[in-house]
Amino acid sequence: MAKAPAEPTAQTERNKVWYLQRNRLFIGAVDDPIEKNEHIFTIVSYPHRTQIFDQGDSARIVYFIKKGAVRIVRMTEDGKEVTVAVLGPGDLFGEEMIFAEQPRTTTAVAIDEVLLCTAQADALFTMLSADPQLALNVAKVLSERLGDAAATMEDLAYAKVGDRLMHLFRRLANEHGMRVEDGVRIDVKLTHADIASLVGSTRETVSLELAQLVKAERLRFDDRHAVIPFKEVTE
Repeated sequence: MAKAPAEPTAQTERNKVWYLQRNRLFIGAVDDPIEKNEHIFTIVSYPHRTQIFDQGDSARIVYFIKKGAVRIVRMTEDGKEVTVAVLGPGDLFGEEMIFAEQPRTTTAVAIDEVLLCTAQADALFTMLSADPQLALNVAKVLSERLGDAAATMEDLAYAKVGDRLMHLFRRLANEHGMRVEDGVRIDVKLTHADIASLVGSTRETVSLELAQLVKAERLRFDDRHAVIPFKEVTE
């Protein structure tokens, strides 16, 4: 069951408009829809490893990430957990509820402590109806999620675990990467169990494969942050 969020502080409430303006939903907006609709957003926080919502939930809430990382998980028919996305600051999730009144098909879990802005789907739908650019931005997010899910399923079906790992880290480097002296550092801390869920393998197998990748200098770790050499990112 999803855990109740923590109460926001006065400081995070004051910063609400500032960081919503940096969310991908509002890229290219003609005017300032956040200022006009600030009242529909609420600040919440969740401790790390807590469930934000569960597969099958019907609450029509959309989430915007200010701080931390969130894992989006889908359970297969045979009970396996597959992580279809890892999201960070500036991303949104739960956006499918804007257009559909049906239970959620995924689970959202806080990888670390997260700070979120939430809004009721109906209120967001009204805002999108008044600004075509915002509606287009949501459509782009939905399209990318479908593409990521399809790529993940293809990897699970055909690729070796080592290849799946490198595909994963390249994608995360593109989405959450920060340039450092010797490569790109992924700004999300993941345990071996997290990574195993992302590539559809076991923690033991992933640990062995990661050790091989580190030995081959295709990857290294800095305080649980993966760092990928530039030559691997550009392949």
